[in-house]
Amino acid sequence: MNVKTSKRLLFVVNFDWRNIFQTGKEEFYEKLQRDQLSPEVNEFFFFSWAKETYDACDGKWCTKHQRTFGLEKLRPILNFWALFAIPYTVYTHKVRPDVWVVYDFGMVPAVWLAHKLFGGVLVMIVNNQPQIYSQTRKFGKIKGTYSWVAERIGVPFVEHFFTLNETMRAYLKTLGVPREKTSIYTVNTIERDSEYIAKAKKGVIRQKYNIPQDTKILLTVARLEAEKNYPLLLDLFSTLPSEYVLFCLGMGSLLPQLQEQVENLGLQNRVFFPGFVERDKIWEYYRDADVFVLLSKAEALGIVFWEAMYVGVPTLGSDIQGIKESLGSHGERGRIWREKDGEGGFHTDISFCVTACKERDTMLAQAKTFVDEQIRNKQTVNDFLSTYKKK
Repeated sequence: MNVKTSKRLLFVVNFDWRNIFQTGKEEFYEKLQRDQLSPEVNEFFFFSWAKETYDACDGKWCTKHQRTFGLEKLRPILNFWALFAIPYTVYTHKVRPDVWVVYDFGMVPAVWLAHKLFGGVLVMIVNNQPQIYSQTRKFGKIKGTYSWVAERIGVPFVEHFFTLNETMRAYLKTLGVPREKTSIYTVNTIERDSEYIAKAKKGVIRQKYNIPQDTKILLTVARLEAEKNYPLLLDLFSTLPSEYVLFCLGMGSLLPQLQEQVENLGLQNRVFFPGFVERDKIWEYYRDADVFVLLSKAEALGIVFWEAMYVGVPTLGSDIQGIKESLGSHGERGRIWREKDGEGGFHTDISFCVTACKERDTMLAQAKTFVDEQIRNKQTVNDFLSTYKKK
């Protein structure tokens, strides 16, 4: 029997601030596909922390959206509330999940309690490095301490972890998670978006923004948050000739600050913030990009690098392990910028990426081969459950 056709009921705890359960069902479905949760087969009950409270069902999906009343800013209190809210929701909705899926360490104790009461297997999807990320943000020391505590409280309760790559496996190892309790799954946005990729045409973005053919387009795709290091990227970009423009796709709390920085640097006509871009449109930006660049302070994987590499866009990333695992050594599958390289190194890397040569062609070919190999990993949560023996 094909294990992927064995239907399971998954109870998923998440955050849905944009209410995409009701307003963006396709996006919601794509996120489940991305995380290899087999939405084409499985049934789902979502407990979603949100801006409004409601219950809803749509086919194989049901949800309890619970308003947080601002407590997402006081996470220990929200976590404590979850200890009661999640088991109560399971009881009152008569849900009996086969699998409990949690993304946030702070929610693990509440989900563990529910799973002890009602059965099933508790798994966690870890697709970032909470302690490292939180330290880059405002009140970083406080948030970093909270993440450190939440991680160490949550780890013993989880039966199995799904994560992105060897960099994240190493991160989990620092938390005391043995290798045999981890599985690597592929965040396969590429095969999922194959129709969008095929339809995306070169020249659409240039025409939309009236960008001349001899102007080079730099692209970055990431949340506008501190760990993505946008202020540094803007400073470095400002030293490039006027024949370069930069597109920053994404939303986040730093948008006003970054817009002010752009104005202070006199880059209003060269830096664009299109905001959140739907998946069917994002590939048009990749098609017109001459270079993809992301200089994060912390990055678990950076699936956006894979996306750029897959469609033949030269990539430039910072010297951190999550990015280097994708790009390899400097020039192997992409260029690696180190802080000590400074402005001069940034110029050299950008120039290499926009100039046709044998070395660049080799780098691009190796990048495409690497991504092709990565997306061959088809493991889903159903595959794992077919062989998992609960202890």
